[in-house]
Amino acid sequence: MNDVFKNIYLRRAVRDYKTNDVPDDIIKELIKAGTYAPSAVNKQPWRFVVVKNKDTIRRLSDVAKKLWLDNAEKVDDPHLKQVVGAMKMPEFNIFYNAPVVVFIFAAPDAFSPQYDCALAAENMMLAARSLGIGSCWIGFGMPLGSDKATLDELKVPEGHKLMAPLIFGYPVKELQTAPPRKEDVVLNWVP
Repeated sequence: MNDVFKNIYLRRAVRDYKTNDVPDDIIKELIKAGTYAPSAVNKQPWRFVVVKNKDTIRRLSDVAKKLWLDNAEKVDDPHLKQVVGAMKMPEFNIFYNAPVVVFIFAAPDAFSPQYDCALAAENMMLAARSLGIGSCWIGFGMPLGSDKATLDELKVPEGHKLMAPLIFGYPVKELQTAPPRKEDVVLNWVP
């Protein structure tokens, strides 16, 4: 099996990290990999904010949890009850104590920001896997993109939109194989 397929098949969402720092040159390389993603009309709309300070990451987690809970209480969905319980636990860190958080923002003139930035995020996560670094897309971090105080603190220019909060670090456990995939996924094969 070639290395591209190997990294695709072995990439996992990692939620338990060693305290080891991820060197800045590696983070820059992951961002570079992100910038090589395809983008509509070659707009390359991705912009990155890197956070490595543990106290800042913890505080951003607390802000995101509060914002998330404020929105969740407006929704009457029984599946949210488990998540709400975790979000109310003071020790729960939505960034799983990862040493690095990278927020991917889309520039205001983006043509298709959700797709472009998602492709950049996947490139970064696959590149991380190839270096033995774990990653995870943290959907719980999305409310931070609507919080003016957070955007100001992160020095995000007006009009930029949060598309993907990602975490990176060295996994505590050896990366595991993926669970089995469904095989019957082709709706039709038109000859």
